[in-house]
Amino acid sequence: MVIGICDDEKYIRSHIRSMIEQQESGCRIVEFSSGKELLAWLEDTKGHSMDLLFLDISMEDMDGMTAARRLRLQTDRRQEPVWGSLPLLIFVTGYAEYMPEAFGVHAFQYMVKPVKEQEFQRIFGQAVKECCRLKAGAPESPRELLLKKGSTMRSVPVDEICYLEGNNRKVIVCLLKEKIAYYARLGDLERELGPSFFRIHRGYLIHMKYVERYDRKQVIMKNKDCLLLSRYKYQEFVHAYMNYITGESI
Repeated sequence: MVIGICDDEKYIRSHIRSMIEQQESGCRIVEFSSGKELLAWLEDTKGHSMDLLFLDISMEDMDGMTAARRLRLQTDRRQEPVWGSLPLLIFVTGYAEYMPEAFGVHAFQYMVKPVKEQEFQRIFGQAVKECCRLKAGAPESPRELLLKKGSTMRSVPVDEICYLEGNNRKVIVCLLKEKIAYYARLGDLERELGPSFFRIHRGYLIHMKYVERYDRKQVIMKNKDCLLLSRYKYQEFVHAYMNYITGESI
């Protein structure tokens, strides 16, 4: 699950992030300090990469209500239904008088600052359940991994990833003919990418699809890279790879 937080106050973003992580540790959180920054990111990713958005209304540069209207306009231009579309909007603001206007842009919920933890848990839980229902009923689309390097965003189809190499907080995404480095944690990607990827070593997360051959010490990928296979992972890897092959051939 990808969750956005858009607020021009850093301590508010940090507070919301902390409450999210207490309830949903495996999600990816993206922060924005303005409505313009948010819309640029969504435009870059074609609007299909965020499930839930916490959005402040009163911000400099572009206020949250304007950003929400433009977001819904983008949805309308793609000829998608506005009701039940992702991301679900949850407004977080100090001004209760904006509530009627918030529901005019089909917001899922509305929270008034300072947000109480119990109220946040209740609304966040409802939103996560609704996101799961909407995604379960949506047609399958090619999955993509979003890479942020500085101010640049790039979308890479998961199916084209050969393997990922991790070193502290940096990850190298290895395609068949290209390698892209960005800041991320390999453990987070392991949870996000699912069973077609396997952690053969603390530094390598491989895509089963691109395994050419292996022995007890290494895995050779289709791009000819030789990756170290942990002796503690060998039996588990063989079992997982056999299951992958069997599932792929059905």
